[in-house]
Amino acid sequence: MKIIGTGSALPSLSVTNEMLSIFLDTSDEWIRTRTGIQERRIISDENLKDLAVQAAQKALDEAGISGSELDYIICSNVVNYYVTPSLSCLIAGGIQAACPCVDLNAACSGFIYGLDMAQAYIMTGKAKNKIGRASCRERVYHPV
Repeated sequence: MKIIGTGSALPSLSVTNEMLSIFLDTSDEWIRTRTGIQERRIISDENLKDLAVQAAQKALDEAGISGSELDYIICSNVVNYYVTPSLSCLIAGGIQAACPCVDLNAACSGFIYGLDMAQAYIMTGKAKNKIGRASCRERVYHPV
């Protein structure tokens, strides 16, 4: 298995440790030394589906393929807005994919489980060589 494209999208609202210290009994130094986190991104005006579609499209563009070429979409996600449709199906619609889709509820380990599932589909021939995968773990992201 080879990863041929990656993509990401972050919410626009940034909340720094200093901002948290205004209403919580904490400080930037306390948070940073214990977690390494300086800021986090929080979904506010954005929609999780739109961020996921944006990240998936970037991965497809980098790989030089279109959504219609995907054989399977595996989405690791623990915060979908709906029980149904799954976020993977919403992503498929956003990138014009017409392949099977599945959401995997495994939090942080979902990336590893998703890769394992992708490898199994490739090895069994159920997916020839293109699998889309998204990680949508939470509504708050800790990029820095």
